[in-house]
Amino acid sequence: MKVILKRDVKGLGREGDLKDVKDGYARNFLLPTAAAVVADKGAVANWERHREQREERDRSIRADAEAMAEKLRELKLEIPVKAGERGRLFGAVTSHLIGEHINREGIDLDRHALHLREPIKALGEYKVDVRIMPGVEAVVSVSVVPAEA
Repeated sequence: MKVILKRDVKGLGREGDLKDVKDGYARNFLLPTAAAVVADKGAVANWERHREQREERDRSIRADAEAMAEKLRELKLEIPVKAGERGRLFGAVTSHLIGEHINREGIDLDRHALHLREPIKALGEYKVDVRIMPGVEAVVSVSVVPAEA
């Protein structure tokens, strides 16, 4: 069954995509949740008419993401934390904490875009991968330093 996505569906596609899916998936999930509409003759004609608007919106979103990625590449975060002997932290530095520091720098970033393999548990310099959108990635430099008493 051909459907037109009305919103992003993880693992399937982005809003405005024309997709061919199994009938059961469309009937039991996509249509009841209003994530898609059946791609009948009228819907496809409307979809074609609005193609240029969607492409322009996608170009704008990608340009904004590229600009954000450039800011993130230049960013050097310094996160002060309480640490004990030998540089071990009391607790850990998580993607949530790194996301808060990035937001304080004026960059509006969802913390789920940060890909930290495991929480940081020692002082030092770290590189954190940021996946803003498919095809737009950056690496943020994070320095974990001891907090002043």
